Amino acid sequence: MRNGVIYGRISDDPTGKAAGVERQVDECRTLAEAASVHIVETLIDNDLSATTGKRRPSFERVLELVRAGQVDTVVIWHTDRLYRLPRDLEPIIELADDRRLRFLTVTSSEIDLNTASGRMVARILAAASAQEVEHKAERQKSASDQRAARGLPTTRPGYGYERVDGRDVVVEAEAHVIRDAARRVLASESLRAVAADLNARGVPSPGGAPWQGVTLRQMLRRPSLAGLRTHRGVTVGAFDPTLHPAILDVDTHERLLALFDDPARRRPSGGRTPKHLLSGLAECGLCAEVLGGRMHRLPPWQPKPGSKSKPVKAAYACNKCHKVRRLQAPVDELVDRVIVARLERPDAAAMFTTGDPAAAREARDAIDATDARLALAADQFADGTLTGDQLRRITEKLRARRSELEQQLTAVLPPQMPHDLVGPRARAVWDGLHIDAKRAVIRALARVIIMPAGIGRSFNPDDVRIDWHAPA
Repeated sequence: MRNGVIYGRISDDPTGKAAGVERQVDECRTLAEAASVHIVETLIDNDLSATTGKRRPSFERVLELVRAGQVDTVVIWHTDRLYRLPRDLEPIIELADDRRLRFLTVTSSEIDLNTASGRMVARILAAASAQEVEHKAERQKSASDQRAARGLPTTRPGYGYERVDGRDVVVEAEAHVIRDAARRVLASESLRAVAADLNARGVPSPGGAPWQGVTLRQMLRRPSLAGLRTHRGVTVGAFDPTLHPAILDVDTHERLLALFDDPARRRPSGGRTPKHLLSGLAECGLCAEVLGGRMHRLPPWQPKPGSKSKPVKAAYACNKCHKVRRLQAPVDELVDRVIVARLERPDAAAMFTTGDPAAAREARDAIDATDARLALAADQFADGTLTGDQLRRITEKLRARRSELEQQLTAVLPPQMPHDLVGPRARAVWDGLHIDAKRAVIRALARVIIMPAGIGRSFNPDDVRIDWHAPA
């Protein structure tokens, strides 16, 4: 009796139930029993295409078993489950020639890759499969172009939507998650902190896996959330709101992009949430190096009876000149008190209006006009007025222009701070902010400079200097 392996694959399994693969395996098992083949392993690659270039772990395991001499027969439902491109077939042919490998297929007769005739049949089938793949891609591209030209959604509805009778309908529970995440991120809370909170509250993610900062960023960047229509990576206009309503307004979408694309807001630490209010923010009063937050054995200390160790307390320290090292708690308390007092003043709102609203409106109007021209070009292509080559040239030029306008808009957008942060409710709002948001407010308002400790052990507020960015 020969030893064999069953291999099944399905490239598209939106339900995740793998029903198509199960049917393949059942029929392969029946064929193996009829051919007196003892199945050593049953291997499945679910929801993985044979043409995208992605790793197929189970397929690689099949090759390992063959190379190790543990199997001499591969049972498959159809040859296109194993390979769909001629370039993928040739290594299999070489392996079959070395190991006297044979293939049993449910939908056709046995293919003997050890003979010239068998190899010819396999190559013909591979060429036919490749033609089918290419033809399918052409059909999909044409259909996508037509849907884009008509202003219809061209892809599956993402998180926040479900498709009903060809229209995208907002899923309110998911839309609430999107709006809340956008609000918190724009209030300077880190993506990682928002993701951690969603996981802690048991909020389901789009794919069912735990929320992560990177997936949250990708979700919030989607132009479709603002009702904007894209095709081949280019924004070509707005959706008909009856076909695809917006969850976020365009202004919020643009602020999110400005936030995500701002190099100054990217942390070299890989996105770790700061533990200290002023670490990486406060400056050394001697060398201007930013101070780090760490644990230090600092005076004053009171060793426990019988213990020679000194208590460890959180502190800010300069890692360049090593001449500034201050306990964290009194510094944080001082900065907290001074910042809130500034926010409670009647003129505090002026501290945040550093953008140029007029320039922002001008850039936004220019972006809208560019989007309208892109939409017009798409309509003219659909009507046959423009050729494909003309559409490509127009799209390339308008896309470059839109990119320039987006950069201009990013430069003049005013920063967004939490609602009611200024005025009589400043203390209540401040106390409810995440540490990321507090740090962003401090960064927007002032520079915090910490001087070396003077004589004596008591904290001196004069050793902490707060230089306001605008007249206080």
